[in-house]
Amino acid sequence: MTFRRACSVVAALAAALVLSACFTVSKNAPTGAGPINDERLVGAWQGVDADTGETAEDAFLHFQKPSDDAPLRLVWVEDRSYQVYEVRTMKIGGKNVFAAKILTPFEKTDGEIPDGYFLGFYDFKGSDVVFQMLDADKIGKLIEKGVVKGIKPPRTYDMATLTGSPQELARFLASPDADAARVDEPARIRRISSGKK
Repeated sequence: MTFRRACSVVAALAAALVLSACFTVSKNAPTGAGPINDERLVGAWQGVDADTGETAEDAFLHFQKPSDDAPLRLVWVEDRSYQVYEVRTMKIGGKNVFAAKILTPFEKTDGEIPDGYFLGFYDFKGSDVVFQMLDADKIGKLIEKGVVKGIKPPRTYDMATLTGSPQELARFLASPDADAARVDEPARIRRISSGKK
């Protein structure tokens, strides 16, 4: 699985295709209230096409709860490729927030792997979950204005990097500025199994 493909996994989890949106990675995970693993996510899911509302036939996401004290694990499978993420969930300013970190695997051709967490918001809509990541271009403008600490994306379709402390990130994510910095088109996944016996 290439790095660009792995980013599209995050996109399926959180926004749009990697080539049509640029995302934000954070050096730190934000602090928040509540458990680090939202049990409502545990189970098997399929991506939902935004245009047709139909589920994807070859892409599956499985959230696992390894233990009560550990973050969730996300195993994303498409065709013969897979990617594993650590996913922390929390409540910040009354909003559901996630921080997803790529764990494994990568091929030798992948290039640089981002060090840190992809950040975004999620909400439950019936049997679906809607994810929205932070848009790198919007975050870059907020970095320029001094609203949030970070490194602007060097080029279009590159990632922005947030460098604030966990507490600073939490304050930012609770703010209207973070809401305005969400990607324009959310991603949706649909439950196919609860993963519970």
